[in-house]
Amino acid sequence: MKYRIGDFTFEICAKEGLEFPEHFQLFQTDAGAETDVVYRLEIVDQLPEIEGECISQRPDIQIFEKDGLESRRLSIVGMPVVYGVYQEISGEEIHCFLHKDFLHMLSADTIFVSLFALEKQMIARQSVILHCSVVKTGDQVMLLSGPSGIGKSTHADLWVKYKNAEVINGDRTLICKKGDQWMSLGWPICGSSEICHNEYYPISRVVFLGQAKENQGRRLSYVEGIKHLISQTTANNWNADFVQKVWQIIEEMAADVPVYEYACNMEEAAVEELGKLVEA
Repeated sequence: MKYRIGDFTFEICAKEGLEFPEHFQLFQTDAGAETDVVYRLEIVDQLPEIEGECISQRPDIQIFEKDGLESRRLSIVGMPVVYGVYQEISGEEIHCFLHKDFLHMLSADTIFVSLFALEKQMIARQSVILHCSVVKTGDQVMLLSGPSGIGKSTHADLWVKYKNAEVINGDRTLICKKGDQWMSLGWPICGSSEICHNEYYPISRVVFLGQAKENQGRRLSYVEGIKHLISQTTANNWNADFVQKVWQIIEEMAADVPVYEYACNMEEAAVEELGKLVEA
């Protein structure tokens, strides 16, 4: 099957009968579309050994490099077992392996998408992934961002309830610049919200949420906006070129798109006060 996310068109070759996540299927594209990369996905009894130098290690991932190509060993934080392997064969072919013991988790958005290292393809196309709820108001979207558990989904629901807004994705979006307009594009991971649409809209503003009894907020300075955006943007920190590109994109975005911080409660007034803040 062929898929298109942002400006990246790719094919996944896998054994017939494998069920991909429902949200990922929203990104299917024309079978005749020209592909940038072919992924070959295999379910195996034993994961292959990886050659090359280990250049980075975290609780959930090991990164190896050989001859300019990257490989990854993937695991879940708190579990010592590796569930998958990602191997770049060339710039146009990548092999992905999932251990058979984790086949029941293939339908999980985060596990499935992690096998393909899609963020590498996105940054190569001047696009970044932001952790946020995407809320459509009119013909634009507002991005509600902040650390996990801060209340992004709760505040998004208030906009749906009181302003007839629509949540496009409850957890992440792909961001890129088209012409002179910053756009929010679909992304196949949506967290516990289970809200995922393959749609794209202009970005009106980004709001970083906090919790407070009294509603209060302000527009951030350019430098503050960059720091806040970087904190919630996916980056391969072991890759200096990747990190540099993220900074370049975020610096440009922060110069064009208004960024706010807003601490609020969970009442209707929180929506009204934010509306006044961004319109001031």
